[in-house]
Amino acid sequence: MRTLMSRIFKKNKVTFFVNLLVFFVSISGRDINVSGRLALGKEESSQLERDATNDMENEEIVALKSDRYTQTEAHLQLENIRKLIRKNYQVEPYLGLIATVLANEAKYKNTHYAFYNTTSNVWRLAQDLYTRLYAYENPIDVKKDFKFLRFGNEAINSTAQSFLINELKSKGLVDDNTETGAILLSVNLSLFGNVGFPGECSWEYFVKPQGHKTPDRELYENMMDRFGLSHNYIDELISLVNIYDTKEDTIIQVLVPQDKIDEIGYLAWVKGIPAHGDTINWILKNAKSKSFTRHVSPLMEKLTDKFAKEKNTNPLYKDMMEGIEEGEFSLASFLKIYRNTPWKIKEINDVTGRLLFTPNVLLNPESDVKFYRFSMVEQDKLRAYNRKLNIIIDKLIAEKEIKPVQVEVLSE
Repeated sequence: MRTLMSRIFKKNKVTFFVNLLVFFVSISGRDINVSGRLALGKEESSQLERDATNDMENEEIVALKSDRYTQTEAHLQLENIRKLIRKNYQVEPYLGLIATVLANEAKYKNTHYAFYNTTSNVWRLAQDLYTRLYAYENPIDVKKDFKFLRFGNEAINSTAQSFLINELKSKGLVDDNTETGAILLSVNLSLFGNVGFPGECSWEYFVKPQGHKTPDRELYENMMDRFGLSHNYIDELISLVNIYDTKEDTIIQVLVPQDKIDEIGYLAWVKGIPAHGDTINWILKNAKSKSFTRHVSPLMEKLTDKFAKEKNTNPLYKDMMEGIEEGEFSLASFLKIYRNTPWKIKEINDVTGRLLFTPNVLLNPESDVKFYRFSMVEQDKLRAYNRKLNIIIDKLIAEKEIKPVQVEVLSE
């Protein structure tokens, strides 16, 4: 533990890391080194200053230039959240990973909002391969903190608000368990968001993989065709996933520039429906149980059909649509309160977010969106994987560049 603490402060991490680690594992004062105790003292002084703004009105909070907390720090301010984490998870094996995640949030606190999604380990290869081939084909600089999470036509050229309006008009409600899910990224608003709700919690999927859809050979064939490359090395490529496999999955931290978040994101509930309080309450009240598969999801499907038929004659539909048009599901507005006075949000652990895959933001290497992947794979295995991947990519490109050009001979 002392080694971890020393590493954190040697790298000049934000002082609240120590407090968060105290929340996770009962570290006594004697277990924290001198640097840690000094940092705790400074953090306590800083906390007193921040507590002076506890009674701010929401309008005053919105006007703040710098938020009080990062999102995960805000979430962990609540004792009931910390109790749920301790009840559901053993986090000690992952303290190094958690510290790095929090460091990223702190580093980009004033410029980006942080979101979390968990993916199967096997998708790392598809993400790396497509990103590197894209960088080869395009002259722009694809920064190392950008990754493509979609590789085909899974994109929509729309704002989040327009998307929601069109979905409600055409289908009644959003359902990302259908083909709509291809253009939506389901995200938690903090590292432990929705703790205690297995179907919605990224951390749950990280420590207890659920067996999501995985890339097949056809995906790689389509990728090769997209870049005009041979299929000769696909089997060799697919074998690389065995190098970095672990019992945990991979957490993706998505950092979205604050001025772009409402363009592509909205505050959501299960299946991607807007987090409309009256509709959520109606569903929970009328479902025979809280079982998502048996009762909640079927009831939502019936409500979707009902909305599609009744439209504005249905008061819930009408109120939700008006809320969309008035910007009530703005992530920027919600996160401003979230990051300053989290205790004011009763449903802070219930809501999620949805991000649209658009050509201008999540699929644009020049958008300043940042993707960081966190897994428990050993660094030497990752280095071996990257080395072998680079060798195969070099072979693919070399084969394409030396391919003889066919010249049509015209007869006289």
